[in-house]
Amino acid sequence: MITLQDVQEARARIAPYIVRTPLLRVPALDEALGCQVYLKHEGFQTIGAFKIRGAMNKALSLTEEERAHGLVCASSGNHAQGVAYAAHLLSCRAKIVTPTNVNPVKLAGMKKWGGEVELVGTLASQREARAAQLVAEEGMVEVHPYADPYVAAGQGTLALEVLEDLPDASLVAAPMGGGGLISGIATAVKGLAPCVRTVGAEPSGAPRYTRSRAAGKPLQLESVDTIADGTRTDHADPDNFAVIQERVDELYAVDDAWIEKAMVLLMTKGKVIAEPSSALPVAAALSGALPVKPEDKAVFVLSGGNADPALLVRLLSGGEL
Repeated sequence: MITLQDVQEARARIAPYIVRTPLLRVPALDEALGCQVYLKHEGFQTIGAFKIRGAMNKALSLTEEERAHGLVCASSGNHAQGVAYAAHLLSCRAKIVTPTNVNPVKLAGMKKWGGEVELVGTLASQREARAAQLVAEEGMVEVHPYADPYVAAGQGTLALEVLEDLPDASLVAAPMGGGGLISGIATAVKGLAPCVRTVGAEPSGAPRYTRSRAAGKPLQLESVDTIADGTRTDHADPDNFAVIQERVDELYAVDDAWIEKAMVLLMTKGKVIAEPSSALPVAAALSGALPVKPEDKAVFVLSGGNADPALLVRLLSGGEL
């Protein structure tokens, strides 16, 4: 299980390579969400998402000899961009195994930073098998999107920034996919400010952690179906589940309809773009699933801004909330 020290060491390691994103106070969202709204928007990272934190921490933990063999990852988008960008900064090769239905914005980002893209099926199991093959045949080092302690610790560095900027935060709410982000955040928050609520939000169409918590063990879902393409992992990672059980206070599953409403709210009232996965914690509050009070200083982690423009046009053409 990762520790606060792991997160703090990750911060020192990756600081020269990432953006220290601002914590934005957005009063225009207070009424709709029922609290004092703060946005930690990782869309301001160079790759447009938080994933550079974990990918960079993992890459920097490797020896030069290991990096010389190249990095490989199986990812639907933002993590792939993070690995490609990390490899670009460190002058090594990156092989990206991504689905055939990949978000075009994210695909462009992978290629922009020199990632060698291979399109493989639509199932995570297919991509993971191909990544494992590259590790075995070419000696490449896998940078897993969430099942890696260096990756989770890197993601948690954003919470250190949040607590520095807002020491009296009431809660920190973040999206959940594979569980690396919320594990890192909860480790940092509970290590420094145990009284601050830690909240995870995932899609109702991929509720691996809410169901696993109810069952008391990590579960495999039969299928996933959600607009939030960055959260389509079909199982709860055992290590991240252990961290979530111990350090995450509340979990909520949110329907796609509320995710879309949250995206529109963020664009029209908050003046920011958030991709579907990123909008999950805002959707949890907007739907009423996440209980908040007007005096709460609530931090909503927007994990990325790499939304498909065609989706944004569709949502905005639907009119006001």
